[in-house]
Amino acid sequence: MDTWRLKTNALEPYYFSYLGNGYIGIQTSKDGTGAYFNVRSFIAGVYDGEYEKLVEIPKWSGISFFISDKHPFSDLVKIKNYEQILDLKKAVLLTKYTWLSPKGPVDFNIRFFVSRADPHVAAISYSFTPHQSIEAVLETSLNALFAENLRVIGGGAERDTIWLEVETSLSKVRIVEVSKIVCEPEPCAVEETFEEKFSRLKLVFESEGNKSYCVRKYTVFYTSLDSEKSLEDALRKAEECETKGYEKLFGDHCREWEKIWERDVEVDDPVVQRRIRACIYHLVSSVREGQDHSIPPMGLSNDGWGGHIFWDADFFMFPALILLYPELAKSIVAYRCRTLEAAKEHARKHGYDGAWYGWQTASSGKEVSRGGYSDEIHIVGDVAWAQWFYHLAVGDEEYFRKCAAPIIIETAKFWASRVTYNAEKDRYEILKVVPPDESVCEKWGKATVDNSAFTNAIAQWNIKTALKVCERLGIKYPEKWIKIAEKMYIPFNEEKNIILEYDGYDGHSIKQPDVLEMIFPLEYPMPREVAENNFKYYIDKPDKELGHSFCPSIHVVVACRLGKRKEASKIFKEWDSFFLPPFEVVREILYHDKGIIFLTGIAGYLMNIIYGFAGIKVTEKGLEIKPLLPENISRIVFKKLFLRGKTYRLIVEKRNGRDVYELQELK
Repeated sequence: MDTWRLKTNALEPYYFSYLGNGYIGIQTSKDGTGAYFNVRSFIAGVYDGEYEKLVEIPKWSGISFFISDKHPFSDLVKIKNYEQILDLKKAVLLTKYTWLSPKGPVDFNIRFFVSRADPHVAAISYSFTPHQSIEAVLETSLNALFAENLRVIGGGAERDTIWLEVETSLSKVRIVEVSKIVCEPEPCAVEETFEEKFSRLKLVFESEGNKSYCVRKYTVFYTSLDSEKSLEDALRKAEECETKGYEKLFGDHCREWEKIWERDVEVDDPVVQRRIRACIYHLVSSVREGQDHSIPPMGLSNDGWGGHIFWDADFFMFPALILLYPELAKSIVAYRCRTLEAAKEHARKHGYDGAWYGWQTASSGKEVSRGGYSDEIHIVGDVAWAQWFYHLAVGDEEYFRKCAAPIIIETAKFWASRVTYNAEKDRYEILKVVPPDESVCEKWGKATVDNSAFTNAIAQWNIKTALKVCERLGIKYPEKWIKIAEKMYIPFNEEKNIILEYDGYDGHSIKQPDVLEMIFPLEYPMPREVAENNFKYYIDKPDKELGHSFCPSIHVVVACRLGKRKEASKIFKEWDSFFLPPFEVVREILYHDKGIIFLTGIAGYLMNIIYGFAGIKVTEKGLEIKPLLPENISRIVFKKLFLRGKTYRLIVEKRNGRDVYELQELK
């Protein structure tokens, strides 16, 4: 099994992947360019509308091919020798096929990449070889016809270049696309068209039999968030692309991906290896160094949930990235730093102190849940948790003082103003919340619950950590914080000796494992017996019909933490149903396959490897490693791990019936 090149020879089933560089993302398609299918493309940080939805940019990638007004994908039966490969190592989509056209067979060979070296550039090499002499027509365009929320500012088509400039309706972000077309040999005729929302080049080739014709399409993207002279910069860069040429651009791109794969995670099971690499590829493709946009649940592959930022980024994607790619993980915490003032304003607006990070946020950091409000407030603690984890893992003192510490303190202020003191029982409670397990609302009809165990636990953790931060920095804190931390109520069933998901929890099926999330990632302290009981009680509670990927994401690691190798191995196999062909994309739930590409689940799979089987734990003292390898894996190699300015190589393996590890510092 090839663990780098994900190949399909079938047109169905086809679950798209995407090409991305953290700045721009575009869905893959069967034809290799998106000419005949509705592929969608997005730029990080570009949102619009009252609820700040991620903006789909004008369609730009497609190269259409016609003979006698017919195109290859008008009848799939006439597609032969089909092969498409997503090369993970080089981050390039390779498509080959033969079309039995009305005038005879035509072979196609297409290469498509979105440059990791230059975030503003994408390139397509489109070759066709007719078996006999034919007249072929190629069309390529920049198309905003579908986009109701984009106003066209201008555009044009001349000789070998088309361009389009649009502006979002409310956020007033300008987006420029420029495509440069280079043909070898030259077409015999070129027709240029610019209409209201559409720039197009039509190329006519009088093609000789058994001769190859190659069209190179370089597309450049800029927004007014990047440049004050977006169009000028895009036109200049398009010229630079032509000068450099496809192979030079591709070489630069591959060298950047080589740097990413220097941190590969190697295992001795080919299926797991293939999936690990697919997960790294899909997650890394939605983030780049130096950004502060964070990562939506579907990254730059789609606009599910509006492309908004949820706890998924802080509590799932962040821990999956931080030890392998700390410079990329920083985007997640830096986003929360940039939007701290918006979180403070949100708290003030609703009568609370400190910072209340919204359940759904976007570019501005404002709460963009429908109605501008959500009771799913555990997000506040999740944000603080990632800030503390970043401090533990990276040790960036400047960031800690400027961002992490203020966020941890301001979120603690929120919790202190949000709790309710129950004088009769001498405890602090948090009432009327939506817990992580949203099935209480979606399936069981409750508007809110009281005392969500996870919400109360992370609030308590947040306040305790804020006390620690204040003491370290010499900042005075309210004495009330100590009392709240000591007397925070966590619902508990004495008879079963388990934590209850919330007050009054009756054992119903759940969407995700709130109580087990207290064990990991939160690391909430509890007696071993209670942890064991929680695992035994909740492991069978997930809604099997729904089948949410949050469950194996958490369950595997918890099983490993409790030393349950057999259970961890069994649960890990549940992932088989979440990965979809041909590109090992992960769906959110088993109930349907619409929620792809779900980066939260992808991060969950990586957490299984890092924090579960390898047994890595980051503490104030450093790394703790207690591996528990599954039955099908005998060795895991982390080629590079990063902690507090140092680089390590970690090998975990089975040796003489024991799980052992070797941690070596790399100079």
